[in-house]
Formats: sequence, C-alpha cells, structure tokens
Amino acid sequence: MLDGGGDLDGEPAGYLITGSATGDDRMGADRDEFLARLAADFPDVAAGFGPYSAGRLHCEVGDFLRATERAMDEGRLWEAERHFRLVEELLAAADPELRNALEVSYLENLALGECPPARHRAVKDRMPPVLRAVLIGHHEQWR
Repeated sequence: MLDGGGDLDGEPAGYLITGSATGDDRMGADRDEFLARLAADFPDVAAGFGPYSAGRLHCEVGDFLRATERAMDEGRLWEAERHFRLVEELLAAADPELRNALEVSYLENLALGECPPARHRAVKDRMPPVLRAVLIGHHEQWR
C-alpha cells in the first residue's frame, strides 16, 4: 500500500509502496494487468490508444491521463474518481515498471500540467488523499 512518507532509500513522500493493499508483499501488477483493467473498466480509453501509444507503457498511461483530464474538464467527476481509484489500486501492487509509469506519466504529468478550476475541484473533491498529496508535492497549485 502507499505510505505518505518517504523512506530511507530516498523515495520522495507519497511514493513509498509497501506491498499490496492486502498486505501481500509480492509486486504483481504489471503492464498486462494495467491493460486488462483498462479494457474491463474503461474500454473506450483502451480502444482509443493512438498508433504511437500501443505497446509503450508510458504512452499508454499518458493516454489514460488524457482521458482523466477530459473527464475532469467535462465535469464527469464520477468518472475521474474511477480513474483515480484505479491508479491508487494499481500503485498498491505495481511492479517497478508500472509504478514508474503511473508515477511519472500519470501523477507527475497531471501535477505539472494545467490546473483549471474544473480539474482542481476534481482533484480536491474526488482524488484519494495519498494521490493528492503526491500532486501537491510536485506543485502547490493542487492544494
């Protein structure tokens, strides 16, 4: 599960992964799990991968982020919350490759991107606190 603090190995606050939410320390979620969950939970997002994204995990995660941003911009906060919850769940069990993609291509890119009122409201009202803390750690605009 995610821990809000850093660790002795230098991971920044909000990034420490301590095994799955069930206490199982195996790192099991990988690209295949991400794609399977995306196809099951958000088939329109998975079907919308561009020709340059398919097969490239960071690009696929970036496409998922763009779908989240569209949901926030269009006021579909319930959908944005479902995206956030999937990211939270996958991070809790992610292997190093998926964890890096979710932290960099999703959370960091969201944090360093635009923060119009609709996105700020979605993050403040709907994002799990641990993920929101990561965004705030990158940029105070999300406070």
